[in-house]
Amino acid sequence: MKRVKKIGNIELDNHLFWVETFELKNVKGTVFNTLAGGRVVFETQKRDTAINITLDSKDYGWQLEETIEKILAIADDIGVVVPITFTDDTEIEARFRVEENEVIKAEPKYEGSKWYNVTIKMAKV
Repeated sequence: MKRVKKIGNIELDNHLFWVETFELKNVKGTVFNTLAGGRVVFETQKRDTAINITLDSKDYGWQLEETIEKILAIADDIGVVVPITFTDDTEIEARFRVEENEVIKAEPKYEGSKWYNVTIKMAKV
């Protein structure tokens, strides 16, 4: 699973995990059951090239409140595209998935904690 160390010019406090790292990106399928119980599978190339990038802290990628506020500030611009830098120093351009609910979700580790579990929904452009 790829890990992200930087969103735009914001250095993350701990690496976030790219949840969809190993999902198929170009093929989709649909399955129908026949009356006799057989399965018919139709496969096709995806027409959309959107690749979801859900960044999640899992058990180790906690972020400080200040870092979350910086990410919220850049996500609050219309049409913003930012580079995401992985731990292997590769980069991809992405946007925030504002069409979905809770684009950035942050929950404290415990009441009064400075550290937060974070989920950030983005998409490759």
